Amino acid sequence: MMRILHVVSVMDVGGMESFIMNLYRHMDRSRIQFDFLTHHGRRGAFEEEIEALGGRVYHIPLMDDLNLVRYRAALGRLFGEHPEYRIVHGHLGSTALWYLGEAERQGVPWRILHSHVPARPPTVKGYVKDFLFHFSPRHANIRLACSTEAGRYQFKGLPFEVIPNGIDVDRFRFDSAVRQEVRKRLGLGDAFVVGHVGRFHVEKNHAYLLRLFKALHDQEPKAALLLIGTGELMERTKALAEELGLGRSVCFLGLQKDCAPFYQAMDAFVLPSLYEGLPLTGVEAQCAGLPCLFTDRASPALGLSPSVRFLPAGEAGAERWVKALREICRRPAERKAPSPAVMAFDAARVAQAMAERYEALWEKKA
Repeated sequence: MMRILHVVSVMDVGGMESFIMNLYRHMDRSRIQFDFLTHHGRRGAFEEEIEALGGRVYHIPLMDDLNLVRYRAALGRLFGEHPEYRIVHGHLGSTALWYLGEAERQGVPWRILHSHVPARPPTVKGYVKDFLFHFSPRHANIRLACSTEAGRYQFKGLPFEVIPNGIDVDRFRFDSAVRQEVRKRLGLGDAFVVGHVGRFHVEKNHAYLLRLFKALHDQEPKAALLLIGTGELMERTKALAEELGLGRSVCFLGLQKDCAPFYQAMDAFVLPSLYEGLPLTGVEAQCAGLPCLFTDRASPALGLSPSVRFLPAGEAGAERWVKALREICRRPAERKAPSPAVMAFDAARVAQAMAERYEALWEKKA
């Protein structure tokens, strides 16, 4: 059996983490096992499932203690004690210089760096990560990206391969019975439901989303907003919802390990981010047959179905978002089966392709 070490921040519910788990669930685990190196001391939401599937999780809490000396020593011990790793698949660009560097020093022949973001927020933390991204490919001998934009951002002119983010298509197909059950459970009645899935971080633009919804709600009082996710700006976003008088119309659903049922309850999906690559949530929403409004800073490759519109996520474009939502509200969309373009993201297909890639590398000399 080959064991692949995936390097992440923490295995919580997010687009990149869900992509890895979708791969993992569809792997033949009698042949290929995934283990995980995380950068926080706490357990992530997926760790119980990982362990049940036979995976191992190592915690090196660099992002808790910011101790680079201790981090590098721990990396040395990890790779020294586990020579079975012939492939390291890194998804964290900001520390790749060190973990892929140590992997190379200790003779790991295949070192994959996988880009999942097309830009960084204009914050101090963002600028630091952007600087570190400049060095991230130094020790990688295979470069992958979720989109062309994400690859160009991280790899700065170096060649790379685009790997689509896989989803479990069957889980996200529209189901009217699930829709009725979820709407009843959440007390949504006949509301026009706008949905969003994403971490409460600056780049997801939640304050802008709330103001868009406020303008819509003033014209469509039965409208409701479902927000799925957690993060550092969640409490601030809740306070803003109260300030705007939207307390009863905005549902903060927190972290959900399975978002599929909630897509069924929605009538429209919005993603007004400051930047995006090719987010898995956008693919999932289209698989569920939802009309989707995406930021024009997302990859054009996200337009997988006729129900997608790309709009500018700035104050000058706010009226266009509200107008588009009102149009969807007044002419509800027919929830159709996934398009052929969406089906290309089927996790089983992507996992098979990645499994073949891993197996070829395992047998090959670097």
